[in-house]
Amino acid sequence: MFTIAKDKFATTLLLVALLMLFFVLPEWQAPITLTMWAAVVVFCIRRIKERLLLLLFEITLFTFLMTRLVLPDLFTTGYIANDADGVVRMFDKETLRFIYTTLVISIIGSYLGYSMVSENTETHVSTYDNQTPYIASVRRMSKILSAICSVFYVALLAEKAMFVFQNGYFAMYAEFDSQLPGIVHKLASLYVPLLYLFLATLPSKSEARFHILLYMVVAISSLATGGRTIFMLSLVFIFFYYVLRNFTSPEDPWLSRKAIIIIIIAVPLLLSGMFLIDFIRADKEMEEEGSVINLLVNFFYQQGTSCQVIGLTYQMQDILDDGRIFSFGQIIDNFNKNFVFQLMGTAVEYRPQTEEMAQYGHSLANTLTYYTKYKSFLSGVGLGTSYIAEVWHDFGYIGLLLWNIMYGALFAKLYQWIRKGLWVCAFGLIIIPDIIYAPRGQAAAFLNIFFSVTILGVFLIIHLMAKHLSKDNENTGVH
Repeated sequence: MFTIAKDKFATTLLLVALLMLFFVLPEWQAPITLTMWAAVVVFCIRRIKERLLLLLFEITLFTFLMTRLVLPDLFTTGYIANDADGVVRMFDKETLRFIYTTLVISIIGSYLGYSMVSENTETHVSTYDNQTPYIASVRRMSKILSAICSVFYVALLAEKAMFVFQNGYFAMYAEFDSQLPGIVHKLASLYVPLLYLFLATLPSKSEARFHILLYMVVAISSLATGGRTIFMLSLVFIFFYYVLRNFTSPEDPWLSRKAIIIIIIAVPLLLSGMFLIDFIRADKEMEEEGSVINLLVNFFYQQGTSCQVIGLTYQMQDILDDGRIFSFGQIIDNFNKNFVFQLMGTAVEYRPQTEEMAQYGHSLANTLTYYTKYKSFLSGVGLGTSYIAEVWHDFGYIGLLLWNIMYGALFAKLYQWIRKGLWVCAFGLIIIPDIIYAPRGQAAAFLNIFFSVTILGVFLIIHLMAKHLSKDNENTGVH
């Protein structure tokens, strides 16, 4: 078996050789990029427990950014053949070269970031004491509050589902305006953070079972809105959490071999179902009778539209170069409309999927769709975004490399941090889904939690109350 040092050396040497070939043989950029990605995936699989976060990131990067580039050369289905927006047909050689270059930078950068800081993290680290009076109090409060907030979260989903049923999926982005009171939205926004805080207290399987089951029921309910992101990210999070608990509690594993076999069997069927949902929500007809394999291939191909965002950002760089920062877009827009500015009458707020947001806001998704697919933009259809496009636009190639190194370093450190203390574990669990989803999401979305006055305020109240209720303040286990 490889030692960790030999494993990293072999992978690094292979990536360096492939990188040289990438620039020497431009006509082979597609298979070389795929081989680089595969090399990092194999690196992750060799020590999958410790490298699971990096592996999940590489899987989402492939799914959202690479499938439309590589699957047409490997598979032939009616859906792929009839795709009018095929990336290879859509862009010229220069743009395709740019897309492959940014993908290579991202693959190598995330690997380097992980490798540089993981030397002391790929060993067993004892979990903090989760039975102190302080943590027991936090567990009790977060468990009750998350259950209460789940009601409001479901209420929001139900309102959206009713609108989609009456008006269609894409109309939700262009026309939907919630009629529920603001307090409902605030309480709904607390559900997931409070649940993750509860799970960060490392409850027993019996205590956590109901709340994880409720989380899954809520995630399944989100499919009624036509969206798949909440459902898929919830599954990814639960899988990661169960693996984490296996690692921290090897004497009482949460994920049995039987469960792993069931997951392996269920995944292809589940992904095929996700492909069919797109036809249902868009009221389209299937043009071919698909086997499970075809549906699976079509699902991954369908998800790969985000590489278009990278190509279009490159082609539209002259128009997009107006001084706006997209990487921290949501943070900037939220700051511009904060409560203090509202009191002063200087708050600036743009609704999503509007011309004002596209022209003056900090959403690459809105801006890019507005300039490239104006009619689709007005009807609620969007291209989405990708951290690669945002970071390259704001900081160039060097910035993109450094950003991926940061992601990789976080994947290595998070696995260690979430076993050190309650609050670092809680914040670690909260930011993980946003980083894993970054290939199709905003670059700095994982930082939003640190700018949410509502969530931080509730966490502070829970901390103070738990500290007060603790009988032994010297053994609170606060980190």
